[in-house]
Formats: sequence, C-alpha cells, structure tokens
Amino acid sequence: MFHLAARDERADERERYKIFLKGQELGTVTGSGTFEFDAEGRRGDTLQEMRPKDIEVRIPWVCGWVKTDFSLHLAHPDEIERARAEHRAIQAIMSLSYTPPSFEWVAIFVDNRGGPPQTVAIGEKQEQVPAGATQRILLPSGSCDKAKDVRLNGEIAAAVDTRHTLLIDITNSHCYRVTWAGYGFDDSGHGKTIYQPHPFQFLDSNPDFFMEPLPGSVVTAGTGAVRDTLKDVACPKRIR
Repeated sequence: MFHLAARDERADERERYKIFLKGQELGTVTGSGTFEFDAEGRRGDTLQEMRPKDIEVRIPWVCGWVKTDFSLHLAHPDEIERARAEHRAIQAIMSLSYTPPSFEWVAIFVDNRGGPPQTVAIGEKQEQVPAGATQRILLPSGSCDKAKDVRLNGEIAAAVDTRHTLLIDITNSHCYRVTWAGYGFDDSGHGKTIYQPHPFQFLDSNPDFFMEPLPGSVVTAGTGAVRDTLKDVACPKRIR
C-alpha cells in the first residue's frame, strides 16, 4: 500500500488538478495545496515495479478536463525497506505537472476604455479585462465545438483564428495603426493601414504589444530584431 501526497509546489492559486483512481474521482488539488490518499501497489523491489496502477490526473482546459503528467518520488531514499519493516504504507510524493495537450495560442487585443469589466473566453478558458483597461490576451485553441469561437461576455465575437490577432473595441469608436522599431539596426516607422472603428476585426499582422510604447532595448540574437505595437490614432476625417 502507498500513501501518496499529491502537489505542485510551483502552481499558482488558479491552477487545479483532479485526482482519479481506477476511474473514480478522489479529490482536487488547488494551487500549491496537497491532497493525500492511499493506493494499492504491486509486488516488486523498486518503486517503478511497485507503483500503483490506474492513477490519473486531469487539469481544466479549453474543451474540459484533460490528462496531465505526474511523477512519484519516495519521501525518503530507504522508504520501501522502512515501510516493510514497520508494516505500514509506503510514503511517496506525487509531483503534479500542469502540462496541457498540444495547442496554438489565440492572440486577442481588447480596448475596454469606457466599458465595464469584460470576460473574454474560448471554450472553458477565460480572461477578465477590468473596466477602462486595454489588454493583450492569449488564450489556447481547442478542437471541440465550444472552442471554435471567441466569446465576449458569453456572446460570440468572432471565429477562432490562430494566425491573426483579433481586435475588440468595446465602444466601437477608436482607430489604430501599427508602429515598429528595429533593434540592432536603424529602422522605425508605422504601417499605412489605419484600422477604422469596428467592434471586432482581425489585424493584418500580429503586433508584439497593444497600446504600449515600444521598449528602449531588447535582447537579440544575430543581426537584430523588430518589435511592433498597435496604438490608437486620430480617425481620418470622412469626406462627404
């Protein structure tokens, strides 16, 4: 018999793990907390031979709870022999790892100036945008039906596109343009395209920053690098 202490010491307070044994849910680990349980081992002389079977760990992801990795470590190097001599369960640490399935990021820029708090979501994953804030969001993509759209406060905003950044303007009143700068060589400028007011639109490129100044310097490899940002500009006057 094993007495397992499941935890992820590096987890932040938002991360959760569900522990299953032989298909039955035993409990949940939240953040860097610990969940302890007993599991029957197998005959053998090493931890690998004796470790329990049918343990599963799941994490919340875009399409629901999915399997993730874990590893077992003895609480003490001589724990197997000590437990046998004392006729008790083997104490072991179950190290959890927040490792999702393969995915691509979906980049979303949200301009919430003049708006109340917003919730942006893809499937089961979501991010909060405070009132009046501008924010660059990265959400993971998924293959299930509920992960095919970006939702704003529960309503469909646009289809998921992992190749183009989605711009959301809550008040539908701002214009934007991309500005860039070179690092390691002398180059800077701005794009010709001015994005007109629209509640939801995809950008032609994927800027590094949103409504932020470009950094004064960056660490580069090789000949140099370029960084760009999307910032608001005065909307062109319409000619009647």
